[in-house]
Amino acid sequence: MNKLLYGKDITERIVGIEPQDDFSEIFIEKDGKISSEFVPNKYWILAHEKLNNGFIRLRGDLHYKWGIQFTKRSEYQKFRNVFKANDTFSIYDPKESFMVNKGLTYYKGMSLKDVSILSFDIESTGLKHDNDAKVLIISNTIRKNGTVIRKLFTHDEFDTNGEMIDEWCQWVRDQDPSIICGHNIFGFDFGYLAFCAARDGYQLQLGRNGSNLRFEDRESKFRKDQTQDLHYFKAHIYGREIIDTMFLSIKYDIASKKYESYGLKQIIKQEGLEVKDRQFYDASTIRDKYKDPVEWEKIKKYAIHDADDALALFDLMAPSQFYWTQIVPKSFQSIVSGATGSQINSIMIRSYLQEAHSIPKADEMRESFEGAISAGSPGIYTNCLKWDVASLYPSIILQYQIYSKDKDPEKNFLKMVETLTKERLKNKKLAKETGNRYYKDLEQSQKIGINSSYGFMGAPGLNFNYLKGASEVTKYGREILKTAIKWATGEDLDNGKT
Repeated sequence: MNKLLYGKDITERIVGIEPQDDFSEIFIEKDGKISSEFVPNKYWILAHEKLNNGFIRLRGDLHYKWGIQFTKRSEYQKFRNVFKANDTFSIYDPKESFMVNKGLTYYKGMSLKDVSILSFDIESTGLKHDNDAKVLIISNTIRKNGTVIRKLFTHDEFDTNGEMIDEWCQWVRDQDPSIICGHNIFGFDFGYLAFCAARDGYQLQLGRNGSNLRFEDRESKFRKDQTQDLHYFKAHIYGREIIDTMFLSIKYDIASKKYESYGLKQIIKQEGLEVKDRQFYDASTIRDKYKDPVEWEKIKKYAIHDADDALALFDLMAPSQFYWTQIVPKSFQSIVSGATGSQINSIMIRSYLQEAHSIPKADEMRESFEGAISAGSPGIYTNCLKWDVASLYPSIILQYQIYSKDKDPEKNFLKMVETLTKERLKNKKLAKETGNRYYKDLEQSQKIGINSSYGFMGAPGLNFNYLKGASEVTKYGREILKTAIKWATGEDLDNGKT
């Protein structure tokens, strides 16, 4: 296994990682059964200079050349506070920090359907967290070891809403899925469930160790498009990954922009993924009609397949992100909700630290650089021909060997882009020859890394960014495009001549 791409640790079938003070619990899934093991954990900080006698010298002479480790999170945080004025670097997220240090990644040796997953959806009396808030139904579809189970929890079977939600949490722990997914569950479902449970004295005890679902205090943003962000609070469940299929939908739609909206039912309809012969019901009327016994029976028949929809989106949209997770030292959840630039940066940091090598300091954006070109003649045309340059920027990076000799002396960035490109072409050929979707999904995951290489170079705040290199890439890109346009149309964009 290529340790530059996959890390030095070859442990397979990891579906969860939870760092503690002096150890991390690693969850392994095989044939639907979960086991766990405990491995030593260290929190680490790098510095530009030796700040005390606990530091050791790393190889090479990049900016952060001194390192120190701690067995307790509290010691790590205390050190950060004491030396906050000094030039130091660390990865604050404990899971990513551990994975970078140990060379571990999720899901090695697994396909998407090897991992147990629970999809859920709720029906409620409204959207607000107020006295009238009530969870009417929790619909569940779980896939585990090739078997699919559907189960409803309905409000009329329990004395209080809190009891229903608590019973659902117990059932989830018994089923023990490694992934929990749903549509807009960060934006609505989890918050609504937590509110209704707390009102009756319960909490969402969904963790593999019986712990409560935990919300972060700070609001996060997910980029919807160039003008809009989704605001939400990240949630975490011990030992499980949470995947919001709304985020998956937005990422999946980046290139085509074909979805009229990111509502679940709208996407399911557009993709032709509706469950055949299922009961349909106008979900917007449920809050008004659920007290009618006849309508309630129709609503329950409708809800039994409600969670199938998010699972169908997951199967359609998650594969490339899933296989990319086998490479990146981050959790599946953080990869789906995060930016690819930071993911490549994490790969690069791991590639140096696993060799006990120093790492560089991020270059901040000092000045803008020229990007691509745009030219056109408005009008209505027939007999049109479309040309597309496949992977233009990655090809330029490889053709002209664009990388930072100062920040990346081992040429790991070039090696990564080259290896991903070769592997992608190989898997693309296999997908065409065999018709096996696995190869298609694999090459699409490798495409994520290849197509993000330029953006990574030009992003501020990343250790291995290379702003000058990003400018070189666009310069060569403009030259290539102008030459192609001149050849095709006779138009010289530089001189305005035909």
